[in-house]
Amino acid sequence: MTQTSATTRGFKRPFRKTVATFACLVALAAAPLPSFAGSLTGTYLLSPAQLATGFSVRVLGRGPVTGEFKTVSGKMTLDQNRPEKSQVVVKVDLRSVHTNNDKVTGFLKSSAMFDVANHPVATFQSTRVHITGQNTAEVEGVLNLRGKQKRTKLSVKITDSKANGQVGFEVSGGFFRSLYGMDAGLPIYADKVNLEIRGTGKRS
Repeated sequence: MTQTSATTRGFKRPFRKTVATFACLVALAAAPLPSFAGSLTGTYLLSPAQLATGFSVRVLGRGPVTGEFKTVSGKMTLDQNRPEKSQVVVKVDLRSVHTNNDKVTGFLKSSAMFDVANHPVATFQSTRVHITGQNTAEVEGVLNLRGKQKRTKLSVKITDSKANGQVGFEVSGGFFRSLYGMDAGLPIYADKVNLEIRGTGKRS
């Protein structure tokens, strides 16, 4: 395998993370609203400082590749009486992708992966919400990445709400990077990008 091929594989994982991050936030907005203190109905702002977005990609014969996106923002509208009507829009600055390997980070930003020069931003918009529990839901949405729009599905859980108008959440799921034209390193580097996101939304 060439050095370029190996680097490409490492970059794919961060890419998955980005997509995952969008879907994650969308899932949160669509999740059912539990009976925490006060009503959760309202519009919440999602700021980079309040979001922790992590991703991982399995690698054949060794540990997974991990990374994060440092600049993710958005807005979600929660409806406590009709949670299925909740909506969320998330924006990810692909230029903020980060891994513990400078070469991998650089590759992820290249035209072979995110192509940040031509597609610096990725967005996610929720389309359907299926309530699975008192404070959990399965959320479907459309991820716009590298000029391609694909559907993805995530699981979301609202963990708490506070009197100061903040709501906490956790999201898990993933996506297949090859659907967005990022197939470098397959099959040594898995096609599926797993993600975990934790954060807090602040009522506007």
